Amino acid sequence: MSRKGTSIGASKLAMYAADPAGVINPKKMNKAALRYGTRAHAKIGKGPNALLYIIIAVVVLYLAFTGGIPWK
Repeated sequence: MSRKGTSIGASKLAMYAADPAGVINPKKMNKAALRYGTRAHAKIGKGPNALLYIIIAVVVLYLAFTGGIPWK
């Protein structure tokens, strides 16, 4: 089990206590959200293709009916 140090968290908390407006940067947050959203949408499009399933099903059925697949 790995542990992360708390020094970074404590320093960020101290910066926020000193100047809350300086720590929160909306432009930086929007860029990070856009990058995450783009990555998520790219993953959605990489799902399995229905055409591939149809081709595999046709090949399996063809082999089953022609005797290419031994049943016993």
